[in-house]
Amino acid sequence: MQNVELSYNVNLDFEVIKLPPVTDILVVGKKVPQGKNGILRSFDLILPDVFELIDEMECNHENVEAVIINKSILSKLPKDKVIKILKEYVFPYVTKGESLKVNFNVRICYRNISGDLNT
Repeated sequence: MQNVELSYNVNLDFEVIKLPPVTDILVVGKKVPQGKNGILRSFDLILPDVFELIDEMECNHENVEAVIINKSILSKLPKDKVIKILKEYVFPYVTKGESLKVNFNVRICYRNISGDLNT
């Protein structure tokens, strides 16, 4: 009988969970078991009146049922611009039955602000 060496290896990674686990945008794919309204209701229980639902008519993508977006983003960028960005860079990766968490950082920049020095 051979000498058999028995061993194991574990990779471990953890972090504190935030509720809800989505802070910016959740792209809800079609046929997600919880459904767009169920997900939005659960978000509203944790953080009332923080998220807005954008339905599939506005998303206009074959695999996307809805987008749930933090209203603070919509206070910085119009909804149509956000959807346009998502359509180009995120929607192509959504498959039926899954949802994608999107970190969406908005930075507003002003340049060349000028005025009268005498006032």
